[in-house]
Amino acid sequence: MERSGKLHILVVLLVLLIPAGICANRGSAMAHNGVAEEYPPIYLRGQIEPTVNVIMLIPDGAGLTHRTLARIVRSSAYSRLPSEKMWEVGIADTHSADALVTDSAAAATQLATGYWTSNGMISVTPDGTLAKTILELAKEQGKSAGLIATSRITHATPAAFGGHCVAREDENEIALWMLANEVDVLIGGGRQHFLPHSDTGKRTDNLNLLSEFEKLGWAVTDSFDALTTDGSARICGLLANSHLPPAVNREYTLQDLTNEAIRRLSTNPRGFFLMVEGSQIDFSAHMNDEVRAVEELLDFEGAVAEAFEFAKADGNTLVVVVADHETGGLAIVGGSTDSNEAEIAWACNEHTGSPVVVYSYGPNSHLLGAHMYLADIPAIIALSWGETQFGPERKCLFLLSE
Repeated sequence: MERSGKLHILVVLLVLLIPAGICANRGSAMAHNGVAEEYPPIYLRGQIEPTVNVIMLIPDGAGLTHRTLARIVRSSAYSRLPSEKMWEVGIADTHSADALVTDSAAAATQLATGYWTSNGMISVTPDGTLAKTILELAKEQGKSAGLIATSRITHATPAAFGGHCVAREDENEIALWMLANEVDVLIGGGRQHFLPHSDTGKRTDNLNLLSEFEKLGWAVTDSFDALTTDGSARICGLLANSHLPPAVNREYTLQDLTNEAIRRLSTNPRGFFLMVEGSQIDFSAHMNDEVRAVEELLDFEGAVAEAFEFAKADGNTLVVVVADHETGGLAIVGGSTDSNEAEIAWACNEHTGSPVVVYSYGPNSHLLGAHMYLADIPAIIALSWGETQFGPERKCLFLLSE
């Protein structure tokens, strides 16, 4: 490289332990087709800054084209969604440990733990070993933690942050984990997995987990109105027996639910972790229903706007917006910039292996403006909380300027 008076970028390979404790590693390798291989390195640019709060927002199944279509329909091709106004933009590969096309369970496991796992598995490694989640790390550090979803709160994505299970279908087990992990704020659907058969639920162990939450001091409600009037710092607000209604059929928005969570979690001076999922973007894309997909994505973007405004006012909050995967292979194939309509085509009604966009704002957002893996994101969050022993052993490639 010729010297030109400009900043020169040096790539420094740091293995096992970076001086001054910046990045340490544990768990050494993953298996691929029976052959052990090292986990891929994490690329980091610039200094790691301490941060207090983290809000991760996941538009399940939303690819870049879903966003473009939503922007066109809402306003115009020249407009920007709230997430698209964030300063740092990256891209993340999504494949699971055993497939180029991930499911939501394996993708959310990457986002929650930094580990790759097999499709269908929830925050465990392919051999069934429990993998600590970023939510569990937050609780260890005395932070508060919250989960919001427009699906059942025990569905694959929130499940991966709140618990562990070898099969994503075992939502009754996930509900137990959420009680054991004392998740401070639970808002979404899925009440049936917290109640016994005798009380309109699906639990076969005769446990009423909502009563257990109440005994531990949580407010429990199935009403949005009660959610807004309750002043408790800890709440279990399960507003539907299964999934929440579609966005157009709800009297409240995902932004409303996000506001309720932040209102409670932000009272903890040690900080908080909050995951918000727009679950039904994925449902719509599986049905190749572009109208509903846009409605759900715009509902999700309201939650992004809520988190973004809080972070700008707070100054100590990292906001990360990242999909777990793309669904449907959506493409825009025609249309005019003078219109709020576009010609679209769907490639399939399943997930695809396309990379997803990562938008971020706040402390350490500069570390996310790169080509990465989903698994890199929780590792970077942990580093921003001073934790050097989170996730599997990873080499770190630091980009340093001289």
